[in-house]
Amino acid sequence: MAKKKFSPYELMQMAIAESHLSIPEHTHKTDPKVGAIITTKNGEVLAQAHRGELRIGEHCEYTLIERKLVNENLRGCVLYVTLEPCTDESRNQNKAGNEIKKRGCATHIVKSRLSKVYIGVEDPNPKIATEGKKFLENKGIEVEMFPLDLQTIIWKDNTKFIKEKEREALEAKREALKPIQTILQQSAPGATIKSFSDVAIQKLITESHAPFTYPSEEFNEWAIEFGFIEEDSKTHQLKPTGLGIILFGKNPENQFPQTVFKVEINYGSGKPEVRDFKGALVTQLSAVIDFIKDKGLKFTMDKSSGRRKEVADFPFEVLIEAVANAVIHRDYTMEGATNYLYIDPDKIIVRSPGTPVAPLTLDDLKNLSAPSISRNPKIMYIFNQMELAEQRGIGMRDMKQLPDKGFLLPDFKLKSGLLEVTFGRTKAFMAKKAGLKNTNLLTEIDKKTLLHIQKTDSVSVSEYAGAFDLNIRTATRQLTKMVQKNLIAKQGIGKATRYFVRK
Repeated sequence: MAKKKFSPYELMQMAIAESHLSIPEHTHKTDPKVGAIITTKNGEVLAQAHRGELRIGEHCEYTLIERKLVNENLRGCVLYVTLEPCTDESRNQNKAGNEIKKRGCATHIVKSRLSKVYIGVEDPNPKIATEGKKFLENKGIEVEMFPLDLQTIIWKDNTKFIKEKEREALEAKREALKPIQTILQQSAPGATIKSFSDVAIQKLITESHAPFTYPSEEFNEWAIEFGFIEEDSKTHQLKPTGLGIILFGKNPENQFPQTVFKVEINYGSGKPEVRDFKGALVTQLSAVIDFIKDKGLKFTMDKSSGRRKEVADFPFEVLIEAVANAVIHRDYTMEGATNYLYIDPDKIIVRSPGTPVAPLTLDDLKNLSAPSISRNPKIMYIFNQMELAEQRGIGMRDMKQLPDKGFLLPDFKLKSGLLEVTFGRTKAFMAKKAGLKNTNLLTEIDKKTLLHIQKTDSVSVSEYAGAFDLNIRTATRQLTKMVQKNLIAKQGIGKATRYFVRK
């Protein structure tokens, strides 16, 4: 009898369910809940395992590859695992001066010749995050992340473990630095310890509740460990790295002009207001946010609830998340480009250097289904600790709710290596995006229909009729008019016909 075949999404759900069976190893700290499944390329389950299933502390990838399926040919098979596989480096321990060599799960995966790995979430330790994924990709294994909704479940299941790991990383002592690869990891040209901003570092300490003061040896050890400071092996002189300077430097723009955040506000009449924001990233983001609130959005007072409440003419939290993403996730190795924010009465544009981080694609962003992957995990970690970045996945969920608030979903484009996100603010923007020269040609019914279809991805005539309490004839007539205006597209024949918003 043929085995049942499952879809990738079903297998991801099964891996999460398997993780709930994990057996804890320690009593003094929290262990992660990890589940894994190996299938044929067609989705037939060969075996599944959870952490500690056959032996306390044993990783489930090892359980599958070296125990349950040790005699099986796994070439071309697929692995689904809820936590990023560990590397050899992350498995090595040092006890009483004796290094214990252990092979990481990523190495076992490569040796087994699996063809593809679906990973639930990155390792929460910023010193390890993305390293397992990169190792697999460098060995020619295709890697894909779980979608955001399933990632959210895994984060929730492992909330305590994630927080402990992040705190452990913050308090961990000095370790050997990894080989220098980028301008962020190299010593910043001409910089010394005095190039750090006392204000920026005190802001970090205060808002992250860090267990050290500044200046202090504890801070230096922490900064060396995270790659914010480099110690010369001969002179033992401490020098900030590029990463340290852009995060905490007094004037990072002197060495890294690309850290400047340019903002332009066109009020529709008069001279546009242009401002360049410089300085350490940990202070820059707050300054940009304050400026947007003061100048960029029009705020009114809402008294309907009986309390005075500021209400912006565009969802403030969505714009702030887009700006924060630009600061945190941009490619800082692109020296000739800066972050840019443009606001006018019709639209808002956020532009940041860098293409989507592999394996993300532009379509993932357009569909607002992109899982959480950071180009700069250490920068992301600092902003998370300071609560300057939203909880993982919140931004995408807020953007998906824009149609409920009367706004189109954002438009994502790539232009010369820059990621551009455009938010429409007005009916005039909707009309122009649809190619209508006359704004009046876009009726209120058209607007409501566009927003409804964006929210639901597509509609049939009967679904549309039910949503707006119309009879079938009226619903068909309205949708047909919108197709004729080139506002929406039509696919299928007869009852299988569906209507989509044109992209």
